[in-house]
Amino acid sequence: MIRKLVSLFVVLVLLSAGVQTVSACAPRQLDVMTRNMDAGSDFWYVLTADPNNLSAVLVAITQTYQEMLNSNIAQRADGIAAEIQRHHPDMVALQEVTTLSSGPYGSTELTVVVSGLDSLMAALKARGLHYKAVIVQKNADISLPALDTNYQNMIQVGLTDYDAVLVRTDLPAADLKVVKQQADHFSSAATLNFTVAGQSIPFLRGWIAVDMKIRGKNYRFVTTHLETFSPDYQAAQTNELLSGPLATDLPLILAGDLNSDAHAPSWESGPAYGILTSAGFIDVWSNIHPNNAGFTWPLFVEDSGIGPSAQQRIDLILTHGSGTTPMRIVRTGLSPRNGLWSSDHAGVAAAFRLQP
Repeated sequence: MIRKLVSLFVVLVLLSAGVQTVSACAPRQLDVMTRNMDAGSDFWYVLTADPNNLSAVLVAITQTYQEMLNSNIAQRADGIAAEIQRHHPDMVALQEVTTLSSGPYGSTELTVVVSGLDSLMAALKARGLHYKAVIVQKNADISLPALDTNYQNMIQVGLTDYDAVLVRTDLPAADLKVVKQQADHFSSAATLNFTVAGQSIPFLRGWIAVDMKIRGKNYRFVTTHLETFSPDYQAAQTNELLSGPLATDLPLILAGDLNSDAHAPSWESGPAYGILTSAGFIDVWSNIHPNNAGFTWPLFVEDSGIGPSAQQRIDLILTHGSGTTPMRIVRTGLSPRNGLWSSDHAGVAAAFRLQP
């Protein structure tokens, strides 16, 4: 009888400690998402225009800019906000976050026409969601001559490409706290240059790394958007990742648009997947869904049928180290919303059980 009373007393004491005692013993979990927001063009008008015909190049730039405007970046961002609301990830990796601008021909001070990031943050706020862009990396920043909508007068148009990481701000600091953030571009040796309208334009790409503390233990979350037009450059970028932000003893999650087909890996379809898995990274999708192709791109064909149509799985979530155990992974944005695709990519959301 005394033993039973002592046991009951212990239980009551533990219960009186409240949620903190239970929470401290509960398993850690981290929910993440990767989302290519889609600039609204695959740039095939420009890439297939005769470089020796400046009039054709000018028309191609104009077509590309108008295509991006007509893709309705702001409304598509609201569709992505709806996906975030449904899955409520703790961390969101964003690629191809686009700002379009325009102004008088030759101007160096252009006016922003639409910002993908501003549109997304406004849509999240309107839905009552609490997220902050803890780090935004500006990549390519391009200004080119174009024609107005009537194809009559010369104007100047701008495209700025960003990557970003969003973090939930409605969690207690004990549950999720950002302790370090860093970002950088790949070296000039790993940066592909394009010649458009007589200009040699480096299309900068890079990476973002965020270290976070989850109930007393540190983890690293990395995102990147690797080169798609050259396997050699993609391989160089991947190796810079391995010697840079991925070179850590922290449990690690890499989420991004790697432009490397994990469904049918080859050098030609992008070497990053093979390089990373050879380095010990686990592909979460194939780990959980080994018999499901899980294609993420393209959900539809842009550029009036000029662009590619072979489906691939290039939006990936990988993990490395013993501290993260994949629990589930799903694709998002697999159908139009209110008649409009949010992106030509699917999003990917995953949940991890974190080791104590």
